[in-house]
Amino acid sequence: MDWLADVIVDRVAAGLDHPFTYQIPEELSSVIQVGHWVKVPFGHGRVRGVVSRVYAGACPPGTKAIEALVRSEAVLTPALVELAQWMAERYLCFLPQAVRAMVPAPVRLDAGARAEDPWYQAVGERAGRPSLKSQIFEYCKAYGPVSRDALLARYPTASPAIRALVREGFLAVVEAPSVPAPPEGSDALPALTPEQQQACDTILAAPARSWLLEGVTGSGKTEVYLFLIQQVLRGERQALVLLPEIALTPQTVTRFRRRFGSQVAVWHSGLTEVERRRTWDDVRRGRLNVVVGARSAVFLPFPRLGIIVVDEEHEPTYKQEDHPRYHAREVALWRGQREGATVVLGSATPAIETRYAAEQGRHGHVRLTRRWGQTLPRVELVDMREELKNGNRHIFSRRLTEALGRTLSRGEQAILFLNRRGYSTFVLCRSCGQALECPDCAVSLTYHQAEERLLCHYCLKQFPVPARCPSCQSEKIRYFGAGTERVVSEVQRLFPTVRILRADRDALTRAEDYEAFYRRFYDGEADVLVGTQIIAKGMDFPRVGLVGVVAADTALHLPDYRSAERTFQLLVQAAGRSGRGRSPGVVVIQTYNPGHYAIKRAEDHDYTSFYQEELRYRWETGYPPYTELWLLLFRGADEGAVRDSAGEAATRLRALSEELEVLGPAPAPLARVRGEYRYQLLVKGRHQGRWEASLTALLKGMQEEYANLSVTRDPYFLM
Repeated sequence: MDWLADVIVDRVAAGLDHPFTYQIPEELSSVIQVGHWVKVPFGHGRVRGVVSRVYAGACPPGTKAIEALVRSEAVLTPALVELAQWMAERYLCFLPQAVRAMVPAPVRLDAGARAEDPWYQAVGERAGRPSLKSQIFEYCKAYGPVSRDALLARYPTASPAIRALVREGFLAVVEAPSVPAPPEGSDALPALTPEQQQACDTILAAPARSWLLEGVTGSGKTEVYLFLIQQVLRGERQALVLLPEIALTPQTVTRFRRRFGSQVAVWHSGLTEVERRRTWDDVRRGRLNVVVGARSAVFLPFPRLGIIVVDEEHEPTYKQEDHPRYHAREVALWRGQREGATVVLGSATPAIETRYAAEQGRHGHVRLTRRWGQTLPRVELVDMREELKNGNRHIFSRRLTEALGRTLSRGEQAILFLNRRGYSTFVLCRSCGQALECPDCAVSLTYHQAEERLLCHYCLKQFPVPARCPSCQSEKIRYFGAGTERVVSEVQRLFPTVRILRADRDALTRAEDYEAFYRRFYDGEADVLVGTQIIAKGMDFPRVGLVGVVAADTALHLPDYRSAERTFQLLVQAAGRSGRGRSPGVVVIQTYNPGHYAIKRAEDHDYTSFYQEELRYRWETGYPPYTELWLLLFRGADEGAVRDSAGEAATRLRALSEELEVLGPAPAPLARVRGEYRYQLLVKGRHQGRWEASLTALLKGMQEEYANLSVTRDPYFLM
């Protein structure tokens, strides 16, 4: 009998979407385990891959042997290897794509360069003129021990100087320090409200299951998270906190570090490769006990995972739009079940699917119905149709202008929310009616006043503002709609001395920008914050007395079955930024649809009524949570070929089962992006149908057959 290993090779291709069998050489037979990163012969070259199975058996003729163990420790836990296989089946991705989502590029591509990250301690005293060597020595003396990665992050050309200092005896290589204990007093827990305590007791009484924590904005869900994590840490297990936006990371990390000190690390796309590698290694080795991160943190290799918190679980940013097209909430639930960890899904406005699953008993359900020491803000609806009738053509209603003036006169802050970037949302010729469009994308260009440019928000191409219409040469070019830049201009017109801060994806381009904007507004360096949905999620500003929603209808009429749900969630979340201090706060919502149930229920802070109405709509139209959805998107430069491929696929899908409803093919709502035409199909099937296995097999085969096809399970955007 021989020892054999199945290896998922690090190559993404249809024919390689399965593990390959290798013989384990005798010298590695007692070493190699599931999750190890190895080097293997493959074709005429060498590749790396992860071991997915180790077993004894007869070695098939011609079986090649593993050449080397790249790292001394496994890069994936056995649970993560199983997760990769589950993801490949559920989301129709290739196995290597799932593995790549879990192993950061610095580890995957450079794993053998430094199996261990050396740490250095300054030794003695060192004299001499100022130089890079002296800077490194003094830095290690002040902050040591310091890791090599940390030194290279601070001094990118430091490698020769570090080697010289070690050779001269001024730096000693030492063992990596263990995680320092939390600061003195951080173990102390504040008194919880009766509702919070009851929620914690209920969750702790049934560990290792999933829970929906439904709490109104400002009810103290974070305090519940902190309390639960404290209990998990006392049991010597680890905690993961997922956030939907990098913008929320600074304030959340601050709160968690106040409680747990240096045990807390962060994980998001803004980290450098050095920071990602170091954090990943420290998590894998059990040196870090709490990680706060964006969706990809759900793949970190925790050896003792005890709790996963998915904050604002309803947010669409938890859905990955590129392969592997996973949903972080689903992955968190899978890991919790497999690894015996508690999963807490927190939201003031839970996703319809999550609330329905709780009603069906798939999650426990606890509620926080009262704000923590505060009352919910008063919400006022303004019918913008009446404003137009009364001659007001400004983007601010008279009520919002009045409320803004009163708020500023009291020395309070205001937030103005608009889910559009730019100055104007489109530019139109009033002679021929032609809107200026991107030549490569079937979408209107957005006018950005600061740069005096037109920008496509899909391919990011920029164009000069024309003096004449490109179609009819008329000079009657006009700007329509309103973006964040125009809101800023309007505030400046009305209140010239007011300090304004803008927060959207044009103003915030780097991870550090988010922390800077949060800190500036929290510290009172601005009076008015103007922003998109970035500012509507979970941010706590105690001096905010007014939230103004400039256009509540932005998402209401999008061609998407979730449009009402998204509108309700955004309005409630935005309104929740008001009244978090001593002032009760007020919210002014401007709308052209004041009678729509999503807007009426947001006015009343009434999630339950909204949920019931939305659930009836979903049942009548056959959408989740009652069905499974699959979105097939065909793309290409030749519109006819794209349309024909989509038509062929539709015919095959309709022949598969009468239980399936196939909508399309039709041009996608964004019919052309970056020069490619787009046609889509939507497949709907009721749960527990006999079609599931055969549909999955057919779709997987189609992805291999049609190079221009992408398939998304449970899509969050039908665009």
